[in-house]
Amino acid sequence: MYDYREDIKQLLNVTGNTHNELKIAAEAIRVILKIAEKNGNEQQQTVSESEEEQKDDQSEQTAQLKTNKVDVKTVPEQKSDLVQETTVAKEEPELQIEVTKRPTLKIDRTLQTLQTMLTAKGDSKALEAWIKKEPQIFEKLFEMVMVYKVSTRRMGFKAYNKNNKELKFNEFIRNQYNPRNGDAIIVNNAHSDTPRIVKLIRRPDELYVPNTITFDQGVVEMNDEGKLVVEHDVNGHELVVDGRIFTYKVPLQAFNVKEGSLVRLRWYARPRGIRLNDDISIAWVYPEKHEHPNVTPKKESTPKATFKPAIEFDLAGKTVGIVVGRELYRDKYEEIIKAHGGEMIMVDAFYHRRDPERYFARRLSGADYIVMVQNQNKHNTSYALAKIKDQFEGFAVAKNLTGIQVEQAIYRAYKGLPAFVTGQ
Repeated sequence: MYDYREDIKQLLNVTGNTHNELKIAAEAIRVILKIAEKNGNEQQQTVSESEEEQKDDQSEQTAQLKTNKVDVKTVPEQKSDLVQETTVAKEEPELQIEVTKRPTLKIDRTLQTLQTMLTAKGDSKALEAWIKKEPQIFEKLFEMVMVYKVSTRRMGFKAYNKNNKELKFNEFIRNQYNPRNGDAIIVNNAHSDTPRIVKLIRRPDELYVPNTITFDQGVVEMNDEGKLVVEHDVNGHELVVDGRIFTYKVPLQAFNVKEGSLVRLRWYARPRGIRLNDDISIAWVYPEKHEHPNVTPKKESTPKATFKPAIEFDLAGKTVGIVVGRELYRDKYEEIIKAHGGEMIMVDAFYHRRDPERYFARRLSGADYIVMVQNQNKHNTSYALAKIKDQFEGFAVAKNLTGIQVEQAIYRAYKGLPAFVTGQ
């Protein structure tokens, strides 16, 4: 009999855990079982026919035994063996179906949090604090394609993400951000030749491994042989490479380097045999400071002309309250009043809310004279000032914002003349 269990096992091994896949697999198993049942019935029928033939043979054997006077007790024993074999043949093996579920994918909450922090605008202080507290978090940054790992070079640096996409940055960019080997960066325009760094996350100090060594502000000098060399920096510190004093010979093709130039030298931290001159590079040449002794000094700005009074009068230290919307021309009106020997209080004509009369009486309590600019006030402002004008020594109205109009209004208030003059 064909063993259909192997077919069912193979079917279960390739079946997924989705509803549709399990439904199709169950239907296939039912078909297989039907085929197995049909073949079992046919086999059972064959066994039955075989039993009938055996019975006929036994009958013939019994008759023959009777004729030959043979002990027929042995016959039933043979029949019993046949029946037992038939029973065993009829028994079908019990199928055991084991449904295995695919393992559920675990969501890394740490990566989700890092993703949120890295895409957020602004600084990375929260992320840096987290990394400082748990340094092992730093390495998880590089599991995201948006994060690039810095690899410093003798000139500039490179950066790689998890897909090994390479970005190159020159020494000028390195001067701006000063990344260390192994730092993490996020960039804009990563697909272009001019990517821009938007975030720099420092590698924890305990995980930092320097890749290059820098000798900064080295002084270019002329040696006895007439060649340009670098032996010390501007502070007199000697150039030391791999623990020994080194004289760096400036290559002839070095651009814009001459005697007196200041340069930055850099080499890889791990030596490969004896260090040679070519193992060191000029990473940066400091620009010269040009002096311009012949540059014409800037002319001092001419002070603005002070206000010249058009009318002669002296306020003698009295205070003038100017009521004008949005407190326009404060400096201008203050200059006019000071030119006449007085002080100024300015009040916004548009500011008051429910009780303008009380508001202006309080704000102008220190004024001796009041001037209101007509085209920069409200009706209730005019009404309130008209009710309280007798509290002051004088009151007048300027038609507009011009200085001459305000000066004339101050004069009328000072002299007790009519507050408003028609035809101004």
